[in-house]
Amino acid sequence: MDDLKFSPEEEQALERSIEALRRFPRLRRAMIEALQMEELFAVPERLDRLTEVVQQILVRLDAVEKVAHEAKQEAHEAKQAALEAKQEAHEAKQAALEAKQEAHEAKQAALEAKQEAHEAKQAALEAKQEAREAKQIALEVRDRVDKMEHRLTKVEQSVAELKGDSEELKARRRIPSVLGRHFKILRIYDSEQLYPLIGETLVLDEEDATELLYADLFVQAQTKMTRQEYWLVIEVSWGVGVGDVNRAHERAAILQKHGYSAMGVAMGRTVTREAERRAKALGVLIARDGTLVGTTPPQ
Repeated sequence: MDDLKFSPEEEQALERSIEALRRFPRLRRAMIEALQMEELFAVPERLDRLTEVVQQILVRLDAVEKVAHEAKQEAHEAKQAALEAKQEAHEAKQAALEAKQEAHEAKQAALEAKQEAHEAKQAALEAKQEAREAKQIALEVRDRVDKMEHRLTKVEQSVAELKGDSEELKARRRIPSVLGRHFKILRIYDSEQLYPLIGETLVLDEEDATELLYADLFVQAQTKMTRQEYWLVIEVSWGVGVGDVNRAHERAAILQKHGYSAMGVAMGRTVTREAERRAKALGVLIARDGTLVGTTPPQ
């Protein structure tokens, strides 16, 4: 630094030179040539080129910065995408684990369902077998019941026949006491006893005779006051109903059709109200447990 220190005279000379160079620019070239420093003439050109290079460098730096910024942005986005991918991978892994668990549970449920189906099938087979056995037992029971019903029907028919026979025998014995107040009893017939009289005493066609002989009892009688002869057609039943009254009336009407005086009589232990009303309407005598009720006998 000491080598660069000027004396006052040198400083004045230097100042005058600088002032002259400022005032007279053409002196600058002469000064440079005098100092043999011609390389300074290339400095502006070099500066221009340097400026151009610097500008190119700056342009490139801008491009580099832009690329770097874009790269940084892309790196950030890639990092974000990586994070999202990592999150999605984690979620996918979690979903896979859950799916695996669900698959395991589904498999377990399928095994249990298969076992239950097997047990249900076994139960169904057992139930089918039991149903078959129950059906067989039911058929056997039904067969026995049918046989019992058949036997009961026969027993009921036998009992009904016995009761009917009993009632007929009882009615036959009680006819004189039941009808004796109003009729003189000439003869009592059942269908077998009446049959020989048809065609002789009673003149009937075959169809009417066949229907008439279905009656239980017949009484040939005369009214006590007028001595008019009557045929009494008697239906005997344990309990007298409308059907008994209708049959007595219809069979008495057969004799009436052929010119004989006849009346229907229904006899039994009990008589329904409907039968009593029907008998009164048709003029049929009703004997309830040995007593005449309803229609008044002819005199």
